[in-house]
Amino acid sequence: MKLSKLISYFFLFLLAMLPLSAFGQATSTIPPAHPSLYKGVRPLGMGNAFVAMPGSDENAMFYNPAAINDYEPGIDFRFVSPTIDFTTSSIQLVKDVVDLADEINDEEGDVSAQIDTFETFVNAHTGEFHSLDVRLPVFMVLNKYLSLGTLVDSRTTVSFRNRSFSNFELQSRSDAGGVIGGAYGFFEEQLQVGVNVKVLHRISVDQVLTIDDIFATDDFKDAMPIERATGVGVDLGLKGKVPTFDLKALEVLKPTVGFTWQDIGNTRFAGDVVDTEQSISLGAAIHPTFHLGKHEFQNHFDLDLRELNQPVSFSKKLFFGYELMGPRFLGFFQPSVRIGAQQLYLAAGTSLDLRFVKVEFATYAEEVGRFTRQQPSRRIAGALVFGF
Repeated sequence: MKLSKLISYFFLFLLAMLPLSAFGQATSTIPPAHPSLYKGVRPLGMGNAFVAMPGSDENAMFYNPAAINDYEPGIDFRFVSPTIDFTTSSIQLVKDVVDLADEINDEEGDVSAQIDTFETFVNAHTGEFHSLDVRLPVFMVLNKYLSLGTLVDSRTTVSFRNRSFSNFELQSRSDAGGVIGGAYGFFEEQLQVGVNVKVLHRISVDQVLTIDDIFATDDFKDAMPIERATGVGVDLGLKGKVPTFDLKALEVLKPTVGFTWQDIGNTRFAGDVVDTEQSISLGAAIHPTFHLGKHEFQNHFDLDLRELNQPVSFSKKLFFGYELMGPRFLGFFQPSVRIGAQQLYLAAGTSLDLRFVKVEFATYAEEVGRFTRQQPSRRIAGALVFGF
């Protein structure tokens, strides 16, 4: 096999989201993302702060299963609703990979020159992080007491972190399976309690790949055997309305608080497949409304402290955001805009709900460095949500 094809195939595997294992002996330093399953575009636009938000769409059960109890008593459906989420720098990386393959091809027969070219490419990208996530809820049923869904959630991140020699860090994970959640309200729904059970089949890798790994075989697929395993995870959520004590201000603000314990005890997988670490979060929100003429506008302010059980700095735990949701004009379309901050990095988003299809966009950043505010990874996310 030509070495240029070998290089091209390698990057195609990465960019096509195939989570594969390799010869590397060290695990990556890429931090995990939260929530562990299904990051919604709507929450991302408001800084990924959603723990105390009311349940009104498909995001609720993944951020706080207690919010399932906010759904209507009837049944709503969601189906084949794709989401893509990627770093803006990945576009340039694809162009550079094409150029790399051409250069490697021109140097065919001169292995030393090819290795030098490859090292130059890696060194030029040292310190960069490139991510591509694809999320696809295949089918979801939303009900006030019991909700369920099947979905695929695939995340791949490539880091060119140079530890005194040229290498890649690769963290890739694809989950496919089902989620079933239930919730119930107590004290006239002043307190809501919800639980999710997730059954997931995972394909993953979390490795450092050296140049020796890449050039050591004529068929790179032989160096990257696929690891697979199935795991079961459980999430617990609480959400409550703060008593107003007959205070006018609290009656207007409608404050809520939320608590989640996701992946209780870690969602564990057999063999070398990477487990999902448990995460504890708290949230607080207010939900005032105002009127312009006969039109009502909803406001949501949410502040979350995430990963409270993880040894990371306070700023990496901090998420907050605001959403302004307009009325449903002409009985057909409902616009909304969002702004917030995730780990102190700006986020923004918008959506247009056309009743049977919803279009959502968001831009956000998250910390991927080892230290606070060391290196943000700026991303763009978009979704098409179909349902009725």
